[in-house]
Amino acid sequence: MEGALPVIALVVVVVSAGAIAVAAHFRKERVAELRVWAREHGWTYAEHQLAPLGEAVLPRSTNGPHPRVQHVLSGRRGRHPVVIFEHTHKPRHGAAGGRQAYRIVAVRTPGPNAELEIRRRDRLTPSDDAFDRAFHAVGDTGFARAVLDRAMTAWLLSDPRSRSLPVRFSGDYVLTWAAMRLDPDRSLTAADYLIDMVERIPAEAWKRHPAGP
Repeated sequence: MEGALPVIALVVVVVSAGAIAVAAHFRKERVAELRVWAREHGWTYAEHQLAPLGEAVLPRSTNGPHPRVQHVLSGRRGRHPVVIFEHTHKPRHGAAGGRQAYRIVAVRTPGPNAELEIRRRDRLTPSDDAFDRAFHAVGDTGFARAVLDRAMTAWLLSDPRSRSLPVRFSGDYVLTWAAMRLDPDRSLTAADYLIDMVERIPAEAWKRHPAGP
């Protein structure tokens, strides 16, 4: 048995080295694919970037140990600046497995925002108001009133995209997130939803705050 231990150790080393090499190969392939996508769409790509959304705060549900931002795509959708990236962290509480990945899609707003998060409820809540029954809005109450006027709440209730795309206003961006790896083409669909939302927000909502840079 003692003689077998060095062999076992050698096998473990070889397998580990092979796994690392395979992971590095697939990562290089993915970086190359995203660079091509960015070039074809007139966007820019960065494999790593610190704080791509400036002072904007990501949703609490995306936070975890040893966070990392990677695969940052920046460009425009019509007249709207858009940033797409992958935010990852290690599993919580010592859970096994690889890093947890979140796709973040953000659209720059016409002015700075107060903190506001709007999500569909998992189940309807008793309320006389249809929007309150279906949605949970947390954040600055004054900004929420300015954003969630009658037209906006009716649109959110009727648009099926609101069921799968929560939103957060923070810093100079409105963003949405999902527990998945970044797919640039699918991300554009999420960006279009955010743009549709931004274009429906009354101009007065942005006037409540000091002018941005």
